[in-house]
Amino acid sequence: MRLLIVFLFLSEIIFSQNLILKNVSVIPVNHDVVIPNCNVYIRAGKIEKIEAFATKQAMKGYTIIDCAGKFLVPGLADMHAHFPDKDSPIKMQDYLRLNVAAGVTTLRSMRGEAEHLILRDSVSSGKRVGPEIYVSYVFPTKDSLLTKDSIEKIVLHAKNKKYDFIKYLGGINETNFNYLIESCKKNEMTIAGHAYNKSLFKSMEAGFTSVEHFQPLIAAYQKDSLNFKKTLETMKTKGTAFCPTLSFYHVFAFGFTEKELAERNGMEYVSFAGKNAWLKEYREAVSSTKEQLKTDFESKYVNVYKQQFIKFNKLFKQAVDAGVLVLLSPDDGIYNVPGFGMYEEMKLYKNAGLSNYQILKSATYNAAVYFKQQKQWGSVEVGKKANLLLLNANPLENIENIKQVEGTLVNGKYYSQKELLK
Repeated sequence: MRLLIVFLFLSEIIFSQNLILKNVSVIPVNHDVVIPNCNVYIRAGKIEKIEAFATKQAMKGYTIIDCAGKFLVPGLADMHAHFPDKDSPIKMQDYLRLNVAAGVTTLRSMRGEAEHLILRDSVSSGKRVGPEIYVSYVFPTKDSLLTKDSIEKIVLHAKNKKYDFIKYLGGINETNFNYLIESCKKNEMTIAGHAYNKSLFKSMEAGFTSVEHFQPLIAAYQKDSLNFKKTLETMKTKGTAFCPTLSFYHVFAFGFTEKELAERNGMEYVSFAGKNAWLKEYREAVSSTKEQLKTDFESKYVNVYKQQFIKFNKLFKQAVDAGVLVLLSPDDGIYNVPGFGMYEEMKLYKNAGLSNYQILKSATYNAAVYFKQQKQWGSVEVGKKANLLLLNANPLENIENIKQVEGTLVNGKYYSQKELLK
């Protein structure tokens, strides 16, 4: 019955093209400002105009949403998404629905598959409701069948099938890695992913558009702490983005109690079976690690992660302040509820000393810069795509307010969170 209600709601609202968000406070995010009392006009999926609110204005031909006391920001971008497979307790339809309900309007699929291309195109054409999707082609991790010619064929296949970029996962030798980089440049395919041989510098030199996970930043500092500032300057100059995916690692660092995990953002929207599956996986991971390390569990695992996170936080703040293009994703996994896990990642950015504006920018505008789409989306400006998030409180005052979702706009179509989560 709930899915039927959601379907009927979406069927009704999807045809509403012309909207006015009346008397809303705009946080454009490309600048650190709040512009109060605005009328934001949405037509044909874009922001048509933004004008000062007045009690008497011509609004014929528009559906009006009263936004007094609310705040409009760009939609969130989860830049390290792993879509559910057939065995996942959260199915694809719910995965997409939960992301939209939490305000996510862009997903970068980091374990892309052919069916994700179909999904991307069906969302883009309006046949299916969900965030806009960018799909990776995951490059093989074994050298045994790779040659220069086979690598060329793989890259061409990815390009011809219209994958958005190549994902480097790891495992190949330097010769084949160089062939891969050469082929990507030749065929104008971008590459992103795990740092090559755990080296941030080598990944930057190879032209990675982004480096994933938190460890490469620590490794770069440990290798050459005296030139770490120069490394950050190089990252900024080359435009190498950084997506640390902290929430995933904090969960598997076993620093949370089971009660804390059960109370993470969005857990109330996970099914009973899903919660049980996650709890089982978590307990098995804890048990397996304890069995392996025995009495060294605390000293060689839990405490090691704690020290790594402390060290990382200092380096991360330096990277952000140096102008490195930082992206945001909790990474998909147990206790990271689709869409709602974005807040859990934001909390960890806050713990690292980032300002609320820096956090919000990393989750919105920076993603558009990464895709070289900042002229099309990523900020609340006239002419931009209306991928937007309507909040009941100001996230610049408290980043926790990112949870106060009233509704989400994807390509100018408005979806109420209450209706999506019925």
